[in-house]
Amino acid sequence: MAPDVPDPPRQMTKPNDKRRTIMVTLAILVALVVVVASVAWFVIEGPFDRNGTYDHYYFVRVEANSTEEYTISLPVPTNESGVMPVRFMQDLEVAMGEPVFALGDTVHGKAIEVRASGYLEFSWSKQWPESWDERYGNLTMTTGAEGWEDRGPCVSWIYSDRPDIRIYFMYESIHEYMSAPHWASGGGPTFSFYMYPDGNGWQQVSVDYGWMIIN
Repeated sequence: MAPDVPDPPRQMTKPNDKRRTIMVTLAILVALVVVVASVAWFVIEGPFDRNGTYDHYYFVRVEANSTEEYTISLPVPTNESGVMPVRFMQDLEVAMGEPVFALGDTVHGKAIEVRASGYLEFSWSKQWPESWDERYGNLTMTTGAEGWEDRGPCVSWIYSDRPDIRIYFMYESIHEYMSAPHWASGGGPTFSFYMYPDGNGWQQVSVDYGWMIIN
């Protein structure tokens, strides 16, 4: 008969080992809680700029078939009271061409007169905080857009003394603010047209008017 083989001795867990295991587990749980809480705080209440802005962008491009001089008159931005942005004319930036600008009152309202020849590009771009509470969401010589009681097809008056040019006009006034670190909200009106004027002086053109929505 085979002799009895004794069971292997049981390994005894020391109290210090149990305590160490519990401490490590608790430390891991606390670290996870801190990480999750930090991520949630950053998404919901994170350190980001909640102040909104008003962004304005005015752009004109003229494509010409010759180098002969032409004169055009176009609408300019205004607020609801019909007031233009301060220093609008002084802050125009010319990308191509050598235009001469003038601002005047016409039979259809205030307009910017542009005398140039050949290809032309110029723009005006401004941004300021919404705390200024100043927005230029309208255009002179334009009806059927923001600020008008009777909304309808948007049209604008322009002037041209030449039929062999093509005018691209675009303007937008956007209110933008951050509703969360990665999500912007807001919106605003946009105006644009791209056309050959008939070259016979003042004429009304159809404006592609819409509302840009952010988020």
